[in-house]
Amino acid sequence: MRGFSLYAIPPTETAASLQARRAVMSRKSLSVEEAGARARERRREASKIQRFDRVARALVLLVPVAGAVAWTGSARSSIPVLLAGYLLSGLVIAALIARLTRTPEAARAPLERYYLPDEQLASAEDIALLRRLANEDLELDAVTTAWWRSSAPIRKGDVALAVEFHAAKQGGSGRQKA
Repeated sequence: MRGFSLYAIPPTETAASLQARRAVMSRKSLSVEEAGARARERRREASKIQRFDRVARALVLLVPVAGAVAWTGSARSSIPVLLAGYLLSGLVIAALIARLTRTPEAARAPLERYYLPDEQLASAEDIALLRRLANEDLELDAVTTAWWRSSAPIRKGDVALAVEFHAAKQGGSGRQKA
């Protein structure tokens, strides 16, 4: 009796090709809404800043200084010093309000900036590569046909899975060949 295998794995099958096959077969499709929600969460986390930073603290310290200048002008009956104190205090309070209520740059950035590389939508070149690989390999063609029927768009991560699967079946590394 020759070596019996429950799964009848061909002798050309390697651990890398088994792992790549498992990854391709268990592709987790990501809908547009899910990817958008993840990116919004990343943008929200990136936009959390300490609003009361060093500049804001300096402005808070300048408020009593401006008040003291205005009080000095009033006590000495000096209109120019009094006006300078009011002007300084108005500018400091306006700058402090602007500083504390500003929208962080990260929150203004477009949402696409916060997609992970594998969450980016596949480009036309990626789709062409995927079709070419599927035409060369019937097993990959069967898997990608299910991807096309899915409502979730094909993403760069999906194309990378297909490239790695194809390369593993060929015996190389997918990231180097693509």
